[in-house]
Order: sequence, then structure tokens, then C-alpha cells
Amino acid sequence: MRRSTSTVRRACALGTTAALVVLTTGLGIMTATAAHAAPEDTDGSVSTSAGPTQTPAPAPAETPAPTTTSSATSTPAPTGESTPTPTESTTPTPSLLPHLRSSAPATGDAADASTTAAAAPTVTISGDAKVGSTLRATTTGFDKQLAPLAFSWTNEATGDELGTDQFYDIKPTDVGAVIVVTVSGKDSTGTAVEAQAQTTTEITQDPVFVDETGTPLDSGSEADEDTFFLPQDAVAGEAYSYTFRAQGYPAPTYELAWYYGTEEDTLGTVVSTQEQSELGFGSETDADTNGDGKITPDDQLPKGITFDPTTGELSGTATEASSFDFAVTATSGDVTTTVYAELTVDPGAAYGLAAVALDKGLIDDRKGAYYIIRPDGTVIGLDLDISDDDSFSGSELDVLDHVSVKQGGTLLVYGTPVDRFGNDVYPEDENDDTTVQATVTSNVASDVIKPYTEHGAAGFGVSSVTFPHAS
Repeated sequence: MRRSTSTVRRACALGTTAALVVLTTGLGIMTATAAHAAPEDTDGSVSTSAGPTQTPAPAPAETPAPTTTSSATSTPAPTGESTPTPTESTTPTPSLLPHLRSSAPATGDAADASTTAAAAPTVTISGDAKVGSTLRATTTGFDKQLAPLAFSWTNEATGDELGTDQFYDIKPTDVGAVIVVTVSGKDSTGTAVEAQAQTTTEITQDPVFVDETGTPLDSGSEADEDTFFLPQDAVAGEAYSYTFRAQGYPAPTYELAWYYGTEEDTLGTVVSTQEQSELGFGSETDADTNGDGKITPDDQLPKGITFDPTTGELSGTATEASSFDFAVTATSGDVTTTVYAELTVDPGAAYGLAAVALDKGLIDDRKGAYYIIRPDGTVIGLDLDISDDDSFSGSELDVLDHVSVKQGGTLLVYGTPVDRFGNDVYPEDENDDTTVQATVTSNVASDVIKPYTEHGAAGFGVSSVTFPHAS
């Protein structure tokens, strides 16, 4: 009995299925998926299906399909019957291994769609967080070709905008603030994005000494070479005050320091200034002005003047006219600044005359006594030797109750106006050559008193007194 065409085609389909099972098994690929040829539709199209859970399409309903199983052997056609050759289809042959096809890498637009989203933009701040430094904002993740970057520097506490550049110069008004930078732009996908960063600490300021108007001092950076002369002199016997000021953050703390850096280097200057009203001679004990038994930076100040490290104020009433060198430090955090200063104490108003008497032997023999007789009658004496280079050497100053002269000796006497503390009162004009002519008298008739004009002393009001008798 001749089989219908549909029956033959089903046999061919079953044979194809069996061959595919053999092929996939031989390749070592174990899968439940089978590709097969579908019955031909009336419009001549071929439908294909692939996927791990799909089953073959059912046969047409008009002729029941023989029951088949997946086998490596197909039933041959009966002898004498020719098997129709399947019509060649113009539809592309589907892949025999559809599950491998689905794992192939994507290209083109599919690859672009599967890429990871653009990295989030960032900004970091570099530079010292202190006044005078420059902060820099460094960014990543922005596409500058799609949009320019916009920078905004602000004060975190107030929200005030400080700058709109990549760089920001820290100003004194930023002291104590936390600075924030916000950067706006676009990422590589063209999406508008922004990033933000802030300084890790508050803005600090290295201490700097300023005047009462807040202007930095233009001197005081080095001992001797760049001394800061206090703008107002003190006057002996009058109250005095000057406050050292420094700007910095954290708030500066003050301390008195040695002018020359060490006690050893400064001591000679301390002794000299303390005793300048007494001819510039003194000792280490003279330098202990505050009487605490040791030499400290406070001893560089005039007697009667003290320094308050809490406020930086120098105050008190001085009695010795001279110039006094000292140093003051200001410390903010771990940074210390030093100002090297000098305070001048001027003499008070003239109170009387101090008589200076020196043994004529100092002139003739370069050896003799030197006396200062103050208005209150106090006598200060010193035995001196004058070397060939005109330098002085001698014993320490002593307070005496009278002036001693050998019989037949001569004293050279002249008067100097002094204030009530014994400080010489000099003419305010340094070019004023006005001299004081002291009137010298004696209650001993035999004493010889006359003007002394030798050795260039003419016109300086010097008198000589010779004592022919023993005194």
C-alpha cells in the first residue's frame, strides 16, 4: 500500500531527529534540546525553535503520526518505494547547536548597553589649610569634553561663596573655618553630576606680630640687625604700657624670651643696661632685677616694668633711663614667631645736678678715682685704670659717704642735670651743644678752684679743685 506524502515526510523528520541525537552525543554535548524539521506549511515557510525547554511541534491532525522514540537507527523505506526528495528550502538552516549560539559574545550596540555604568565623579583638596596657602581641587570621573567644570569654594558654617576657580588662596578672614569645594559637570554618559570635598581641619594661621591697627610689624625679625623699637618710650617715674599683639589661629600665647637666644649671650647686655645710669659697670647680681635669685628673661626689662604673658602687655613704672633689649614669642599650635624688641626709658624732668669728680691722675697718669655725687648726697665711687687703647678697667662701683683726695691732689669737677632718680637729663636735640656751667665752692679757704681748659675741656664747664692740705 502506498504511503501518503505526509507520512513520508514524517519519516524523514524522524530520521533527522535520530541523526542529531547521534551527532550531539558524539560531540560530548549532553542536552535535552533537539532541533528538527517542522512540517511544511501551505505557504511554504519553515519555522524553527531552539531552547532548553521547548518540544517539537505536533504533527498535522489529518493523518495520525506513528509512534517514534529517539533512536540512533531510522526505519528504512519498503523495497520498491522511492523516497521523495525533500524540497530544498530557501530559509537559512538553523544552527544545529542553538545553546552554543546563545553564549556568543555581543558586539556593537549590544556591547555598549551591557557595559558597567560610569564611575561616580570625585574631587579631592590638596594644600596646607592655613592662611597664605593655596588649595587645589583635583577631580576624577568628569568628562570635560562634554561640559566644562564649575568650581565653588564655600565656608561650611556660613555658606558664603569664597571663589569659583580650581585654586583658592586662603585669606585671613578664613581663619577657623572649614572650606568646602563643590564641582559640577557631566560624566562620560552625558549625565549632569557633581562631587564635593572639604578641608580636614579648620583653617589655621601662623602667628604674626601686628601693630594696634592690625598691620604686620615691618621690623623685629633679628637681634641687632632688625630690632623692633617700641613706638612709645617710657619715662622714668611715669606709668607705661605697651601691648604686643599677634594674629594667629589657634589664638597665640605669649612668652618673654632672651634677646640673643640664650642667657649666656644676653647676660652682658642685661648688666650693661641695668647699670648704665651708673657708668655702664655692673655684675651678674645687678642683673637680677626682680630679686628671685636667678637670671631669667624678665631681668632684661627695666626695673619696675613687668610682662604679662596672658595678654602680651608690658607695663609698670621704670626708674632707670636706658635702652633695654628683650624678645617676645607668640605661639599658635606648633608654630612660634619671635619679635626682637627694644624699649627706651627716657629720663624724667631735671631735678638737680649730679657732680662728677675725677682724680686728675686719670688725665695725667691714666689711673685714679671717679665719683658721682647725686642730688641726694649719695656718692658712687670707682677706681679706674685707662689702657693705651682708652678702654677702662677697675673695681666695681661702691656707694660711699664721701669723696677722698690725697693731700695736694686735684679733682676735676663738672655738673650734669639729672632727674630725681639720678638719670642724666640730656638735651632733647642731640645737636644741642649747650653745656651746664656748675658753680663750685669750698668751705675751706685754702682750696684752689679755677676753670679747667686743658685736654680739650674748655667750654664744657669743667672746674679744677686742688687740695693743698690733707682732707
